[in-house]
Amino acid sequence: MIRKSVRLTAPSPRRGAALLVSIFVMCMTTLIAVAVLESERTQLTALRHTISYERALYLAGAGVHHALAELEVDTAWRTGVPSTEFPVGSGSTYSATVVDGVGGEVIITGIGVSGGVTRKVQVTVEVD
Repeated sequence: MIRKSVRLTAPSPRRGAALLVSIFVMCMTTLIAVAVLESERTQLTALRHTISYERALYLAGAGVHHALAELEVDTAWRTGVPSTEFPVGSGSTYSATVVDGVGGEVIITGIGVSGGVTRKVQVTVEVD
């Protein structure tokens, strides 16, 4: 009968270390990816709010210019500009009020609304 000798060795104390290292690297990579995505989301939200804020300002200016154009045609005009969507279908609007001030002055208040942001621009002009 032939006997084979089998040599038994003690298990290595580092057994499974590669698995732990790879899991640690995957967790760190995932955390970095999540942090980058969250940062990008925050920046895009801030950009969207900034765009609405600036667009509302420009729309308020458009309301003032619209009223000035009407006053240029008729200096007695005080009707104001009704809420006007610009551009059509965007949901962004402008309007303007026109009231008499003191000493022949006319006060024009333009109001712009975009994405939940409202901005006002007030101009005082002297009409001859």
